[in-house]
Amino acid sequence: MTDPDRFTHTVARCLTHGTDARVDPVTDIVRRVLEEAPKAPGRAALEELNHTVTQGLHANNVQDAKVALVYGGATKIKGYVFEAPALPEIRGASALLEWVNDHRIAAIWRDHLGDDLGSSSIIYAGGGSFLAFAPAAKGAELASLIEQEFTRQTLTANSVAVAETFTLLELRYGCRPLDFWVEDFLREWRDPQMRAELEAYYHAPLPGSMAAQLDADDLRAALPGRTLNDADIEAACRFFNRKQFGELVTLLATMFNRRRDERAYAGKPRFIPLYPMLPWAERCDSSDVRPAEWGGTIAGEKRAYSEPSARKRYVGQLIKRDDERQTGWFRSTFAWRAPDDLRSRSWETRWEDFLSTKGGDTPYGRALKQYREIVPSGDLSEIGAASRPDRYIGMIYADGNNVGRLIATLSTPDDLRRTSEHLSYAATDAVFSALAHCLQPAEVRRERRRVVVHPFEILTIGGDDLLLIVPGDRAFDVAQRIAHTFEQSLAQRIPAPPGACASNAIHTRYAGETLFTIEPYTPSIGLSAGVVIAQESAPIFFLRDLVEELLKRAKKLARRHARQNYYGGAIDFVVLKSITMVTDSIEAFRAVAFDDDFPALTRSRRLTARPYTWHEFAGLLETTRALKRGNFPRSQLYRLRRIMETTPGVIASTMEYLYTRVRQNEQVRTMLMKHIESSWRSADMSQRSITPPWLPTSKNAYETIWSDLAEMYDMVPATLEECS
Repeated sequence: MTDPDRFTHTVARCLTHGTDARVDPVTDIVRRVLEEAPKAPGRAALEELNHTVTQGLHANNVQDAKVALVYGGATKIKGYVFEAPALPEIRGASALLEWVNDHRIAAIWRDHLGDDLGSSSIIYAGGGSFLAFAPAAKGAELASLIEQEFTRQTLTANSVAVAETFTLLELRYGCRPLDFWVEDFLREWRDPQMRAELEAYYHAPLPGSMAAQLDADDLRAALPGRTLNDADIEAACRFFNRKQFGELVTLLATMFNRRRDERAYAGKPRFIPLYPMLPWAERCDSSDVRPAEWGGTIAGEKRAYSEPSARKRYVGQLIKRDDERQTGWFRSTFAWRAPDDLRSRSWETRWEDFLSTKGGDTPYGRALKQYREIVPSGDLSEIGAASRPDRYIGMIYADGNNVGRLIATLSTPDDLRRTSEHLSYAATDAVFSALAHCLQPAEVRRERRRVVVHPFEILTIGGDDLLLIVPGDRAFDVAQRIAHTFEQSLAQRIPAPPGACASNAIHTRYAGETLFTIEPYTPSIGLSAGVVIAQESAPIFFLRDLVEELLKRAKKLARRHARQNYYGGAIDFVVLKSITMVTDSIEAFRAVAFDDDFPALTRSRRLTARPYTWHEFAGLLETTRALKRGNFPRSQLYRLRRIMETTPGVIASTMEYLYTRVRQNEQVRTMLMKHIESSWRSADMSQRSITPPWLPTSKNAYETIWSDLAEMYDMVPATLEECS
């Protein structure tokens, strides 16, 4: 059965579920709508198709000609996962949520619809959300069961699931096509007061999409008797771009958000778990808001846990491969048991499967053969021990650009399923590949003995987003490798829009060669990332807030480059030598410390050039390594940064830089001229960079990479060989 046939057959079985109607004739009717119907029909053709389909279904004893779509997932994930400050509980919370979303939902479908229909009905489940078909009479019931399942397994995680029924015509042409079609749209479009509202909903088709491939003849055939000018044709493309299966997903997402905010909307009232904290009860050490139900010693430390927190710790221990003796504290107190397959689906297990196959010839895979036993890291201190300087960790949070808009314009359920699979595979493969090339197993001391650990923690890889913790001095190289592998992989699977720029064709501030120009590709979906490096003792929830803000700043730069038809991602980062460096937000800190007003860029100068495109960031890493290899005095690096901070304008600091350069030996002078003055330039092609290390911007202002070099200097290995 081909993939389109899979969902055609699934829809037919949902229509005939609970009836004595035969599936095969109904499948032919469904195929006529979902696979064979024209891309841009006129109203007459649409009404004729609806009449034919309705008669055909009635003739086959299908009276309720609707199918349910169920959409949902966990909400307030950050509050659940990062409720506890300790890595074992965070690990367990993340794994438990992922297991419920990715596997328990499919099990619910199989239990209520049978193995065959239940398995084929899932369009996608991953990244904290899911979408599935269901018989019309079962949709609301299954949505309610999903919310109950999240509560049953996690006790405190919030979740939302919504269901709505749609006709066959809506599965192909979006919401209520018979009530509002292209003729109605063009009439409203000509009203200037309505156009702004319509533009916000009916956005222009992405290059290469189905609607963008419609020609003028197709649209004139859909609107017989009308004279269409170029503006009408462009507007009609907007309409057909929106009126597809993706519009139903947008509707369900809107219902999801409203039910999250209004607990009684779209179904039975949604009840939120509450554990009242009584005055005489002992507080849970993990959450600090619930009464403890168990107290004792785990891994040498005295702890008191409520059951929701205890489940997190228990699951975290299972993933870490603790034996029954070490998990006996939970099994002797609580009745709940983790599923048998949870440990086999952990990231550590999948990581080792990767090393035994595709990653066997990587630096990590070769190093792994030297050890008899290797275990997951126990806590952040073991990850920080693998860093040089030690006791530093790096948190990487990355997310795909404009994935939501792409999903909203997909034509069929199969397009949505394939895109979801491409994103999930690209993200997982990129993370594993980067870890295998940039890390090695680390020896650490644990309970008075030496053990070998995997020096990283994958908190989540879901769909197009990922969150992981690695040794501090490896974070930059891991992030860069993830981005290159992810974008290159998707460029091969999802075609880039026509006219898109390749990674070696876009004008950036770095003029040298990097991995992104040596191995060029034309990105179709970019990956943007935030990276924060801090001491291992820094609170994880605090780092999570910072890295999320850094990601948002990086995405702003990526959107700016998208207007130049370059769809790659960007990165922003911060290195915290002290936890008190940033007490508010990245934006507030940089406004004071660096005179930074990104993205407005209205000030006369700013002491940073962040965020960077990936090519620029690779150039920044190479520049840092060049300073290290060339033995550029670190004292001069910090002295020049201080002069830039304290001296107004750019002339005085430029003269000081040039004076410092000529005082160095010939090797250092050559290195500075090559890697600072020749490699870095203005982002505006019309401006010349004549005041190193300042770069003129497009608004007669200046920015510099010097502070960024000084900040990241200690966290970049001198050579790529050191990194791998």
